[in-house]
Amino acid sequence: MRRAIAAFLLLAPLALPVLLGATGCVGNKAPGASAPITAATVVKQPGGVGGAPTWLPAYTAQQMALLAPVDHPIQTPAARVFPDFERFWYANNRRLADPEDALKLTRMVASILNDSPRFYAIDAVSGDVENRALQYGPKAVEPDGWSFARRGPNGVGELFAAPGAAEARGDFERGAALSARGEAGAAVAAFRAAVIKSPQAPAIYVALAAALAASGKLDEAEREENNAIGVDPTFAPAYLALAELVERRGDHAAAKKAVTEALAYQPDSRHALALAQRLGGGGRRVAPFAISLDVDSVGAIRVATSAGNPALMYGGCRAVMRYEPEVRAQIFEQPKETPYYLSVVEEVICLEAALGTYIVDRHDDEEGAPDEDLERLLDLAHEEGLSGYVMFEILGQRRPERARVAPPDVHRAMVRYVERDLFGQKAAPVGVYTVRREKPDGERELEEAIETKVRETARQAARDVARELERRFGRGLRRSQPIDDGE
Repeated sequence: MRRAIAAFLLLAPLALPVLLGATGCVGNKAPGASAPITAATVVKQPGGVGGAPTWLPAYTAQQMALLAPVDHPIQTPAARVFPDFERFWYANNRRLADPEDALKLTRMVASILNDSPRFYAIDAVSGDVENRALQYGPKAVEPDGWSFARRGPNGVGELFAAPGAAEARGDFERGAALSARGEAGAAVAAFRAAVIKSPQAPAIYVALAAALAASGKLDEAEREENNAIGVDPTFAPAYLALAELVERRGDHAAAKKAVTEALAYQPDSRHALALAQRLGGGGRRVAPFAISLDVDSVGAIRVATSAGNPALMYGGCRAVMRYEPEVRAQIFEQPKETPYYLSVVEEVICLEAALGTYIVDRHDDEEGAPDEDLERLLDLAHEEGLSGYVMFEILGQRRPERARVAPPDVHRAMVRYVERDLFGQKAAPVGVYTVRREKPDGERELEEAIETKVRETARQAARDVARELERRFGRGLRRSQPIDDGE
């Protein structure tokens, strides 16, 4: 499916199902539009050549096939874009109170796709083609237990090296070696010596607690895990170890609480997820849309995802946020030269745009079976908001270090998501509030709102997005650090 999805979403939603494989057209040039300013340039072979970062792995044959140059004149070639990992933007949870809010975002994204001077090729494909690394960066590392977090004025945490860490390393390594040989008592002494030299390193307390537990001193071990949390309340391994200790003494409620915190601070922890499942975490998680984004050798923006209009809209939206600097400048109120960076806002916008597309699909096919996953997402968006989902299931899986230092409100949204959807505290919805809403005055058809011709330029559409975000999120938008020139 090509860029025709944009025009048809605006003008003829009933025709969407027959557009698979259609060829696209270049949209009208937006006034003042220019190519993104990035350090990278268009290259023919992804994966460490032509200015691509060294952490980008080589593409599979199937992924490379998706980048075969389009046979179409390119008015404004796009450049490859890689995230600036020094920047990040959080957003608090805000409920999707009215389905029209999602439909607005759907129309806005479609308008930008339609009017952009850049060429978008959006295709429905089968198989695993997701290029996760290009979208979200290299594989994350384990939490650093030799640092501790402190929150800044905006609530975002910052990691600091624990004083005395270098001096404590010798004792710590000696304790680790003793523990490996089964000499738990001697290991406890070594770890206590390390704590004296670096009392703000949470990793030492966790290791000390493990040695105490191996010695049968479970109460003391639990106390040391709490000491680790006291030193740094964002260090997920301390919560995980505490959960395992309290589970051993039969306190499953305390174990659930601790492992929930562990997952909220480190969403990609397989160990924590396994423990949560053992504790009854039987909730049905909704897998994120798997997409591929990149630029081919002639400068066309290539988007590929699984079949289905919501997935295609999500992929198109993500491409807009990545390759349209004018749109980002309006949304984030920053110079358009600001490098692209990951944000909760982007993911929420694109998920809600996808949900708006799903609403259109359901309205057109009321007799068809609903998509259970999208129904769950709609229910979550309406009751809680999607920031917790985004931080746990999407950004937290790829960039868990951002979960560790998330502002308190964002962290609470993640905790609530784990409680609600991982531990299954709420049954799956039957139907959804948006699908069969009442028509205003009993007359206005949903089709009329969708079929209204939208002739805004990309810049005007972006202003609409910005106003909608300000209304929806307000002061909940938080950067991980100030943006240069234009804060």
